Amino acid sequence: MKANMLLLLILAILILSSCQKEVDYANRTNSGNNTNTENLLVKTVAKTGTDSIVSTYTYNTDKKLINLKITGRDQGADVDREFRYYRNAAGIITHYSAISPDLVSAGLDSLLTVVHYNIAISQYTSYVLNINIPGFILLDSSVFVFDGSGRIVEEDVYESPSGTGSDYYFTGKAIYTYANGNMSGLDLHNFDQSGTEVFTGHTKYQYDSKINPLRFGNEGLAMGHADWVSVGNVTNAQLSDSNGPVDDQTLTIVYTYNNGDKPATSVATILPDNIVTNTTFYYQ
Repeated sequence: MKANMLLLLILAILILSSCQKEVDYANRTNSGNNTNTENLLVKTVAKTGTDSIVSTYTYNTDKKLINLKITGRDQGADVDREFRYYRNAAGIITHYSAISPDLVSAGLDSLLTVVHYNIAISQYTSYVLNINIPGFILLDSSVFVFDGSGRIVEEDVYESPSGTGSDYYFTGKAIYTYANGNMSGLDLHNFDQSGTEVFTGHTKYQYDSKINPLRFGNEGLAMGHADWVSVGNVTNAQLSDSNGPVDDQTLTIVYTYNNGDKPATSVATILPDNIVTNTTFYYQ
């Protein structure tokens, strides 16, 4: 399960956001980002050894995220991915697509995720990823569970192997816990088609008291990012899984900050593999 752990660590490195009503999540002007002229994060450059990953963020006129493009090299391999977020007139995400040369080579222009929003309760309620590649069809649906304050505390995942929706089965769940406006814990439980649990993972997070450059709250989860849900910037993550201590990993991040109390640079270290990533943040 080492790959699962590394994926969670990558999410932890990127962790962002805050918890408010969804309609306000991507509008940072009410969340402290107007403290200076550096309102929006437009680019990060992350360097690990000789590899470098550039993430570029694009916003609409309402300062809501509409595009994320990731390019560079990771572990010696080229990276080229783009995520396009589509919003209605009210700023609510209706769907988003993932685009990459790897998908094109597999016979697919993009991966489409449809997001469901309940206007009556002002909540994102679920999303469905539709994968339709020659020889492989899959529907992957996630349904949100809320606490009394409207915060997402659980995400239940269902898959339809046939892609028709007639054979959905419960394949896993993520349980989210919070403290002081931050996601303090993430528990993952994966199940096979017989209902047997095949994987469990747990992450505990710690944060600084500064300002995150991106904040999305529940909207981040609607976009499939558990890493976009916290007020502060993550400084430590402790990861463990069902394989025991052999897979335990620790992420620590040390920041410098700009005059607006947002990250200017960071150094992230993953142990025991001793992977060090230096990141620079650019604002506009």
